[in-house]
Amino acid sequence: MSAADIFTRLGEDDADEPWFIEPKDRDPEPELKRQMAFLSMLARLGPACDAVAIPNAGKATDWERVQRWKEGARAGALDLLITWSVDLPGHGVFLAEFKDGKKMPTPAQRDRLNRYYRQGHGCGVFRKPETLIAHLRAAGAPIAEARA
Repeated sequence: MSAADIFTRLGEDDADEPWFIEPKDRDPEPELKRQMAFLSMLARLGPACDAVAIPNAGKATDWERVQRWKEGARAGALDLLITWSVDLPGHGVFLAEFKDGKKMPTPAQRDRLNRYYRQGHGCGVFRKPETLIAHLRAAGAPIAEARA
């Protein structure tokens, strides 16, 4: 693929790439509780993994939004950056967005998901902590099976 083809491909935004999106559900649990449950589960089952939350810049004053933009915050940033050793499969990077049972990713989040997918990173939209754990395990993250 030539450099021109790469730049053309990076600019494509008319259709979503085949990144994962978990179907909507009827569970009333809010997004934050779902994400917190995932972080707790990851700490227990995958201590060699690191998860960093990317704060939502949407709920801020104009000054705070400008300040965050100067610091590198961008529209559509996904909720979590999860990493593990690059010596293991999956390049050691996965980006995840949590949603409650009804919401869908914004257009800016879809653009980010498409970009990450095209760059070869694992990424997706999740509603259940167990689903993200399973995806991370399949991507090569060192996560133990849950004990009953």
